[in-house]
Amino acid sequence: MLLLWTVGALLLTCLYWVVFYNFWPNVTPFVAALMAVSNVAPLAVLAALTRAVLKTYVMPQGVAVQYLAHIVLAPSFAVTWYWAVLLLQALGAATHNGGIRIYSFPPVAQVWQAFQGLVLYALVAAICYAVRGGREASPVSFVEAAPPLERYLIRTDDEFVPVQVANIVSIVGAQDYSEVTTSAGKCHLVRMSLGEFQQRLDPHRFVRVHRSSIINLDHLERLEPAGNGRMIAHLASGPQIEVSRSGAQLLRSFVV
Repeated sequence: MLLLWTVGALLLTCLYWVVFYNFWPNVTPFVAALMAVSNVAPLAVLAALTRAVLKTYVMPQGVAVQYLAHIVLAPSFAVTWYWAVLLLQALGAATHNGGIRIYSFPPVAQVWQAFQGLVLYALVAAICYAVRGGREASPVSFVEAAPPLERYLIRTDDEFVPVQVANIVSIVGAQDYSEVTTSAGKCHLVRMSLGEFQQRLDPHRFVRVHRSSIINLDHLERLEPAGNGRMIAHLASGPQIEVSRSGAQLLRSFVV
């Protein structure tokens, strides 16, 4: 991903240089290069930060929350990039003028810059979902749901060992992986995101009690209030799991 980001930034810098040098009046190659860097450098940093925010805080959420997050993040991305470009251009001009003066773009250029910001945010988000496999947030499925997963294989050295899903105690998200704890107290990684794993499990037994964790109700011993609507799940074996407010509400639906 870092290599892809670097190559993309270099290509975009070259493209900006060509545009500024050929279509901007009275611009030298050096000034065109400075203008290109002032556009691409903050964009690369902002895109990397946006990717981290999307993967860590947005993509694990439900569909409605993700939509709202994109509505807020997209214009924020465009505005932040615009002001970062203005600041860098002002710093570059200060080397010649001896002082920092920030000049806004003409109205037409402002609209174009905002449009670019929105499009580039959409591109960053699309890359995140494509790499992650964004299936965990799909609001509609046109494929018949597969039966709940009962067992799967994990690799141990050169061997493959079966794992019975019924023996899973808890599952904790680890970026694009899931860390599984079994009733034997052993842990292993599964190459699926928490959301993807959740779709393969029986919802009557496995409950997502936090954006980063799932528990198996068959191994739940008790729930301890933790204040502010949260709880701590004590399992028959494995770590104690923090239960969020929404997770606590979901667990209360099992009360009879």
